[in-house]
Amino acid sequence: SAYARLGVDVLLFEALDRVLPTEDADISKLVQRGLGRQGMKIHTDTLVADIEPSDAAVRFRYGEETAEVDWLVIAAGRGPDVDALGLDAAGVKLGTGGLIAVDGAMRTSAENVYAIGDLVHGPALAHKASDEGVIAVEHAAGLETHPIEYIDIPRATFCTPNVASFGLTEAQAREQGHDVVVGKVQYGAVGAGTVYGDRTGLVKIVGDTRYGELLGGHIVGAKATELIQELVNARTLEGGYPEVARIVHGHPTLSEAVMEAGRAADGWLIHG
Repeated sequence: SAYARLGVDVLLFEALDRVLPTEDADISKLVQRGLGRQGMKIHTDTLVADIEPSDAAVRFRYGEETAEVDWLVIAAGRGPDVDALGLDAAGVKLGTGGLIAVDGAMRTSAENVYAIGDLVHGPALAHKASDEGVIAVEHAAGLETHPIEYIDIPRATFCTPNVASFGLTEAQAREQGHDVVVGKVQYGAVGAGTVYGDRTGLVKIVGDTRYGELLGGHIVGAKATELIQELVNARTLEGGYPEVARIVHGHPTLSEAVMEAGRAADGWLIHG
């Protein structure tokens, strides 16, 4: 998206049916719309094949079409690279997906050997690896360790518009049999949306009506990667969407949209 805003012609190809397919469907829809408004040409359900790089350009095929571009960036994820680590000699066992098997203290099957980050289970995120490092050091030093709940780790996509989330999407919550309630509020419902020039941003809360549990949070728009932390903190401290709704927020701030989404989920939306 940064290149598109600088005037570069950008083609975006996604093999699945929508951009950011692991995000909540409502969020993906707004992201795709926002990227399109910046001039990006988006092709979903599309695979890139027959890539032919040269000194002058890169040629490839997508569907029945061909294209020639200056640069082709493949952002299709990555996997663990453990072949050269000598794990067998160290007595370290692998788990599923070629990842190193660890326990809650990040201990491997070999005594006094710990593993963290992209080599172990969980999202391949720097802040996840950092927290795992703290856990490993605490345990090695004989200190009490704190548990890590991988589902509560915030995810951030630093495109424009910003995207951030944690926990379950609405579809995942329904598939798991929760009594799902959803609270959605656009940035335009609060004054700061106009101040920051983003009235189309969205805060979406997914909850369970039985206990007011906060199952997931999903935000697209300005400062989304900052705002998501409030919802992560609420869940970590065993608060639910009713607590988010009742906490007084400063005015005018974008965080008021988070509060209003909590109110929407709790059934008493005021601004929305």
